[in-house]
Amino acid sequence: MKHNNGKKAFQNNHFKKSLQTHKLLAQERTVLANERNTLAYIRTGFSGFVLGVALIKLFEEHLIFVYGGWASLLVGLLLIILGLAYYPIRKRKIKSY
Repeated sequence: MKHNNGKKAFQNNHFKKSLQTHKLLAQERTVLANERNTLAYIRTGFSGFVLGVALIKLFEEHLIFVYGGWASLLVGLLLIILGLAYYPIRKRKIKSY
């Protein structure tokens, strides 16, 4: 009877360690996904910024394109700032679980 309880305790301990490992690995995957998401925000922001500069420089005589370029430039900057600002917030929230 005693031998069976020891085996059960070992299985329980092994199960708890397995759950802890699984939780840590899931947390790391989530942190990596957060980094990819942040890089996507920055990449999209740079694309919008470059599009804005190109529209402003290439179509100086067409006012609608210049306004569109400024709008694209501002949206691009906003995406870059949002991506960089929210990364540490999301990372802290992920690590708190």
